[in-house]
Amino acid sequence: MTTETTCVLETLPLPQGRKRASVHRELLHHIETGETMLFRVLRGYLGAALWTSSDDNEKYFDATHAIEDIATASLVSAWAECSQFCRECKTDLCHLDDERNGHNFWLTRCGHGSGYFDEPVNDELAEFAMQQLTRVSESFGEVDLYIGDDRKLHFSNEGRIA
Repeated sequence: MTTETTCVLETLPLPQGRKRASVHRELLHHIETGETMLFRVLRGYLGAALWTSSDDNEKYFDATHAIEDIATASLVSAWAECSQFCRECKTDLCHLDDERNGHNFWLTRCGHGSGYFDEPVNDELAEFAMQQLTRVSESFGEVDLYIGDDRKLHFSNEGRIA
């Protein structure tokens, strides 16, 4: 599947004094509407994170939580990483739809045994793109999603990014 897509690199304005709740609502709105490539990639990324992550009782978060349950700092962290990923890979992302790219970014970077490297493609250019996307995804390193003391979901790298 080939989709027409341009990498719109929007900025995320976070003026001083802005309340976390308003940033959280704004991010959720953009993720839900998916008006740009980046927010569609982010939606796929967050969905995959919920789908593959579980609590201490091995209940997967996609059955018990939603994107709205992810802490603001973690949403900003995921937004920043997806933005960087889109910038680094903009010429290779056209072979899959945007949400699939986000899904594969999460799976590949976290070593889930699936991702870009096993996408069915039918030409050499797409095969090369999947190899490049795998390499870049893996370079981001693994990250975990967990339930914090505040009962919100947090990415293990949120403090280093946001």
